[in-house]
Amino acid sequence: MLTPEEIDALIEPMQPLIDDLNTFILKDIVHRLMARLRHGDPFKLSQSDIWQIELLREANAHYEAVQAKLAKWTGKADREIAYIFEDAGITAWNADRAIYEKAGKKTLPINQLPRMVQIMQDTMQRTYGTFHNLTRTTAHSSQQRFIRILDAAHMKTVTGATSYQEAVRQAVDELCKTQLTITYGDAPNGQFVYHKDTIEVATLRAVRTGTAQACGNISLQGMIDNDHDIIQVSGHLGARYGDGGHNPSNHFWWQAKLYSRTGKTEGLPNFDVCGYGSGEGLCGWNCRHSFGPGVIGFNPYEKFDSEENKEAYDLSQKQRALERKIRHDKADLVGRDTALKDCPAGEKEVYQADYDKSLALLKKHMKQYDDFCKSHNLKKQYDRLENAKYSRLMRSGKS
Repeated sequence: MLTPEEIDALIEPMQPLIDDLNTFILKDIVHRLMARLRHGDPFKLSQSDIWQIELLREANAHYEAVQAKLAKWTGKADREIAYIFEDAGITAWNADRAIYEKAGKKTLPINQLPRMVQIMQDTMQRTYGTFHNLTRTTAHSSQQRFIRILDAAHMKTVTGATSYQEAVRQAVDELCKTQLTITYGDAPNGQFVYHKDTIEVATLRAVRTGTAQACGNISLQGMIDNDHDIIQVSGHLGARYGDGGHNPSNHFWWQAKLYSRTGKTEGLPNFDVCGYGSGEGLCGWNCRHSFGPGVIGFNPYEKFDSEENKEAYDLSQKQRALERKIRHDKADLVGRDTALKDCPAGEKEVYQADYDKSLALLKKHMKQYDDFCKSHNLKKQYDRLENAKYSRLMRSGKS
């Protein structure tokens, strides 16, 4: 069984990879947009049919660039996912082994148990499928975004709504302020569900959920092999409470308790009430809970007051929202820097002002984050605020 902290730590290596892809896509679009301005090729000088041909050519070039990036990026991500699953499986099984060994049962390391290895590999392959499904939509989504934003700039120019230079600036502004979203689907409990998310949210959900399910399946197999009926579910302060009812969506209700795997142990509720295997329940979407063999009379997980838990959960959601805002600010700044470097000399002052505003907004949000954490006695999660491209930008002296 993994602790909530171990589950969080396992997926942290994915964040730099996601940042790398997001900033590549943003920089490539901004660079292509600014190249038209730098080469003095105003939209208003192109007839509509010529514009469409040129736009599609650039959109296809962007699509191919993102596809090439994805080919390399997916390979790195696949290797990282494999490491995550391996670490998770070993850690979870070793925790379970300690309980069996204490009860006098002999166990083997996971790499000597073919059935356990197969369970981990099967779940990992399903996670790869979900992950590759969402990445396949990335290049197309980015291409369509490119076409939409440039078409809007073209329309503003040909109708006289704004100058060519201002249309380009507004296009850069929208690209930097709005994140690329992708639409994809998965079926964690046999029912196909569509999601529309950023690449970051979609990737982390897929990896966290897949890892939790792999460890859960390993623990269940271990209990079957060792004829163990009692299940211990982990607990943590700030568990989601869903609609507040006694159902799988209310993680606070079922966390930190003992359950019967088969229903044979008197006095214990059946494990099914936790909703294991469903998207909303135990080890479902973004769940930080896990489970393993339990012992009657021993529960290492603290029970929390419902109001205390609700307050902690709500604060954690606000903290995560501030962290996402800061990460987006940093990506925004990288896009602004690209536009500033690529714009014509006569436009430098305008793009520098946009860059400075973006930097000021980041500093404002960083202060809000610091004040929020301090006022609520929360630990600052600096690893969630990192962005590799932003860090290199700051080290270069651009501030």
